[in-house]
Order: sequence, then C-alpha cells, then structure tokens
Amino acid sequence: MAKRFGLLERKMQLSTRYGLAGIGALALLTVVHRLRDNPRWSGPTSDYLLGTLPNFAAAIAIAFVLLSIWTNHKAEAAPGSAKHRFLICASISGVGLLAWEAIQTTSDRFVFDLNDIGATALGILVAGLLFWIVTPKTR
Repeated sequence: MAKRFGLLERKMQLSTRYGLAGIGALALLTVVHRLRDNPRWSGPTSDYLLGTLPNFAAAIAIAFVLLSIWTNHKAEAAPGSAKHRFLICASISGVGLLAWEAIQTTSDRFVFDLNDIGATALGILVAGLLFWIVTPKTR
C-alpha cells in the first residue's frame, strides 16, 4: 500500500499540488468570511481572529494560485526550479497585500489594521512551509 501511495504521489504534477494548496487557502478564506457574517461568532478573541485570518489565508492563496498557474505554464521545468518561482509568487502576494493595507490608510471607508500586516507575514511564512511540504525533493 505504501508503494502504491508513493507512486501516486510522484505522478501528481507540481501545478496540481500547488493548485490544491491554493484552493485550501481559498476555502479557509471563504469559511472566515461566512463566520464574520454570523453574529454568534462575536467576542474579543473571535473578532481578532476573524479580522486577521483573511489576510493570513489570502497571503497563502495568492502565492499558491500564482505558482500553480506559472508551474502549469512551464510544466517542463524541473521541480528544483520551483523554489525561485515560489519566492517570486510569495513576494507578489506579500507586497500586494501590504500595498492594500497602505491604500486603506487613505480612505474613510476602509479599516487599516496593523494586525493584518502581521497576519500577512505569518501567511507568507506558512506558505513557505507548505511549499516545502508539497514540493517533491529532488535527488
């Protein structure tokens, strides 16, 4: 059974692996937005988590969705080259979300929150850990 799972694991394309990670982060983002609309989930801790989790999930989702698209487009590239691509995609994710936080300071309609910056940074770190887990090790 272990050999069979290992065989399936090796056959899964990188773009599929990264796409699934991105979909998982998008699912988390969706759940958080649903919970934010429910008044039953109100309190200091839940308000903090429901306020920062969107940035955390978005940081992961953006990095992996971009990486999945890029990897699918360049399918012939070796798995080892994915590290460079991931760093670029994670940078785009982080810079984009930080830019959005900066834009929020210029508007009365949006709420700037320093905790969102921390959640974005933590999301990028978790994305790096997920990348390390889902990327096959080259021999």
